[in-house]
Amino acid sequence: MLRIVFCCVIFWVGCSVWFDSVVAQTPEQDQQRKEYRERRQREAQQRSETLFQGKPPAGTTTIVGRSVINSVNSKGFGNTIALLEIAKKPEICNEMGFNDEQTASLKSARDMIQAQIFMNAPKYVHRFKTMADADHKTIQEDIEKDIQRMTDHVETLITPEQKKNVQKLVFQGMGGLNSPIINLDAMSTLNLTEEQKKKAEITFKEMESERVAQMEEGLKLIEKAIELGGVNMSPEDKAKIEAEGKALEARILAAGKTLGDKLRTHLTSEQLELEKNLIANRPKYLPPLPRQLRGDFTGQYSPGLDSWTPGQGVPQDWNKEKKSRRPFPTQETN
Repeated sequence: MLRIVFCCVIFWVGCSVWFDSVVAQTPEQDQQRKEYRERRQREAQQRSETLFQGKPPAGTTTIVGRSVINSVNSKGFGNTIALLEIAKKPEICNEMGFNDEQTASLKSARDMIQAQIFMNAPKYVHRFKTMADADHKTIQEDIEKDIQRMTDHVETLITPEQKKNVQKLVFQGMGGLNSPIINLDAMSTLNLTEEQKKKAEITFKEMESERVAQMEEGLKLIEKAIELGGVNMSPEDKAKIEAEGKALEARILAAGKTLGDKLRTHLTSEQLELEKNLIANRPKYLPPLPRQLRGDFTGQYSPGLDSWTPGQGVPQDWNKEKKSRRPFPTQETN
């Protein structure tokens, strides 16, 4: 099942123009990232087409995407993803406080899950190929149940204190409270009281409809990209998909900041300082944050959501603004 997830959703989300456009580094790094992204896209698309013997049926990406996002947001699946990735890195296991037995257990769990995925994939492929609209909800629920079983098993391998360490790592990886994918589980690393959790739940609920709408729009865009040929789409179609993706990105990031600002109203000054410290001291092995999420925490310049970006052209009032400024003195005055 997760093989379908990675082929049809995580590949497109993780390697999409959203991350590629917002994590701007040097031209050399941008080119390396572009080449890496395109290679991963080709590999994932080939696996997906092999699995389905062609394109995934319409609706597949949306169903799996909803399942994964729901599981991350409300069922702790973000921690499971992190743990399965950590299992590949003994040095990170040591840093997280896992002993040798736990490290071996996590690796075994990862291998076991991969084997189960391989065995269960044909069942889900058949269901996707033969599904009607009325089947979408049932399939999504079954995928979420499978994900929950994985999460429940993996969490038995670590202690409550180690789970807190993983939550902290997930929080740092997301980029803090302004992250578009922040959830209550990750936010709990800020040592919330029960009252604060209840207030945060209300705030998440207030923003839920907007976040769901953006998620659905993003999944539809992924479906559209796949239908147009994925990595094999024409340059014209690719340009259109990227333009739509960037427009959606701006709305997603703006909504994330709005949510983050609301969540901060429930926190103490100590918790606000903790958030800053966690983002400022992210482990070096985590990928760089999108520039909009860096804030003032890392010492890196962070343009605002309304800042000028390449390709936007010159603002209409630029010349007027320029003329209204006082000239910089060219000579010292007494």
